[in-house]
Amino acid sequence: MANAVAMGELIQAGFEAQLKGVAGVREIRHKGLMIGIELEFPCDELVKNALAAGLLINVTNDNVIRLLPPLVIKRDEVEQLVAILSPLIADFLARARAAQPAVKTA
Repeated sequence: MANAVAMGELIQAGFEAQLKGVAGVREIRHKGLMIGIELEFPCDELVKNALAAGLLINVTNDNVIRLLPPLVIKRDEVEQLVAILSPLIADFLARARAAQPAVKTA
């Protein structure tokens, strides 16, 4: 269980570092190796994008990426997970924000 706690903290720290300042990331949370990344927009399309990149993720509550890596995950696998998924999230959020209608001011 010590590995799960340590790797969960490493995953959260990695995503916080990679996604810092990315508009649309609401919260990154974890309990052990249960990771949740809450986004501003519904993100179902990230499931297929991640799968194409070799990652299996799922989305809950329309806008929360849920990650449940194995308890025996290693540091290099954590680094690979963060390195692959972070740009997918940033790209998705940039596209989602660009697709939003412009706000008119009076």
